[in-house]
Amino acid sequence: MPDPLGYLRRQAIRRGIMGGSRGWLILGGIAWGLRLLNRVANTRRLRTVLVEELRPGESIHISHLPDDSQ
Repeated sequence: MPDPLGYLRRQAIRRGIMGGSRGWLILGGIAWGLRLLNRVANTRRLRTVLVEELRPGESIHISHLPDDSQ
């Protein structure tokens, strides 16, 4: 799937920073800002840890362990 903001970011570098176009520089700043906001907003996204198919009669116990990685 093409990334339209990626195109804007590339053009901003090419035409805004290297080419000196103020308009592309502003559009690039907006595109990079949106990318940063998207990354910050998705830091707390839930992730799949395990996918397992249960057979009849089997059970599963779910618990939450503290995150010691921080």
